[in-house]
Amino acid sequence: EDDFDALLDGAGEDILADVAMPPEPADEVARRTFAEKLTEFKRVADEVELQGLLATLQKEAHSWLPLRRWRSSSLLLVCVARSSRIVRAAFISEGLSLLGAVLQESVGTLETGEAADRQEAGMWALACLMCLRALSLGRATLWEHRQTLGKPFDRLHRWCGKEKSALAAELRAPTSALCRRWRRQPKPAGQEVAPEQRAVRSKVVEIIQQGLMGISGAASPASPAPLTAASPGAMPNRLVAAEVEAALFGRFGSASHEYKQHARMLRSNLALAGNAKLRERVLAGDTTPEELAAMTSAELAPDALREQRRLAKEQAMKELVVEEMLPRLPSKGEGSPGRDAYTWSTAPPVFMKSPQRLGSSDSVDVSRASSAASQKEPPPLVPPPTPFQDIGGAGSRPHDGVEHHDHMEVLPTPAPDDEDEEQESLIQYLAKPVRT
Repeated sequence: EDDFDALLDGAGEDILADVAMPPEPADEVARRTFAEKLTEFKRVADEVELQGLLATLQKEAHSWLPLRRWRSSSLLLVCVARSSRIVRAAFISEGLSLLGAVLQESVGTLETGEAADRQEAGMWALACLMCLRALSLGRATLWEHRQTLGKPFDRLHRWCGKEKSALAAELRAPTSALCRRWRRQPKPAGQEVAPEQRAVRSKVVEIIQQGLMGISGAASPASPAPLTAASPGAMPNRLVAAEVEAALFGRFGSASHEYKQHARMLRSNLALAGNAKLRERVLAGDTTPEELAAMTSAELAPDALREQRRLAKEQAMKELVVEEMLPRLPSKGEGSPGRDAYTWSTAPPVFMKSPQRLGSSDSVDVSRASSAASQKEPPPLVPPPTPFQDIGGAGSRPHDGVEHHDHMEVLPTPAPDDEDEEQESLIQYLAKPVRT
């Protein structure tokens, strides 16, 4: 009782000092430090920071409590989804194994865990779905990583379909959206059933990969890009080549002659010495496989060559205009004034095609066009709208049998970004301290 009275009087601070708080576990301190790095800006700054975060999870997090390790991994996935395109491309190159591990752990807990464990695993699965939705992963990439990503995702999709709970309903929408996105894409070369067509498509994948490496053919690289180290923010050229081949196959529908010719054209243009920046944009995800597969040879040309072509085209147009278009002056017939009598200050001369350039077919077309224009009557002019017509005066509304309202059309107010709010809430949950 005396100690309680001393606390009320404010004189018992020494009593509270004697009660020592239990120290935080070492893995909780490491987890909190890791979470503070991510929650400061709620995204990964660059690919160098991503490498450090991945190294922490791969080398140090194995000694952490499993709950702390999986929460920290899920927190990184959400922050990667909010990061730049270069960071996401670097994560595809180095972090897909981590994404697959978190997805496998979450699906296993959802299938066999208790209610509280399933709720926790649902947060991990939601983080995986956010990351998958933000990454530029196609059906070909999922096939290449079918053991770590494809099969766990298929298990999650089946669990959401058969489970009747609020958690399954929350996960069903993003899972179904990803399924629809990947089903619209053509099957990759690895899933081809026919052996002959599979061999042809695999060869095309190698051809496109050579172009992304700067190799024009069986010879040495056409540019020094393959001789240097790969950029940390670049996706693996094998995965990108598989995605481009799938988009190319979906564009032509079969392994036709045009399909093979377009693939060789892509390799030849990508391997040009001046197209190093184009290769970087493709490997970084700035140019999607669908966009690359739809490009023509002129669009794939280096910037310097395209500028030369543009200047040459402009010069040719100028020369064509000067050569073909001549001013029409008064004729020199009898009783008409001469060339010197024409006053240039009165009106600009009318330009017409040169007689040397004007053929019989042109004259026929011109006569037909003039006769058609003379026969066609111009449409009636509609008076421009005035403020009085919108107020509702007599005769201001058209008599078309449709009810017209005088009030202005009210546009719907845009709703807040629900996706950002969902990410913010998930980050706050995954960054909470873990008490044991």
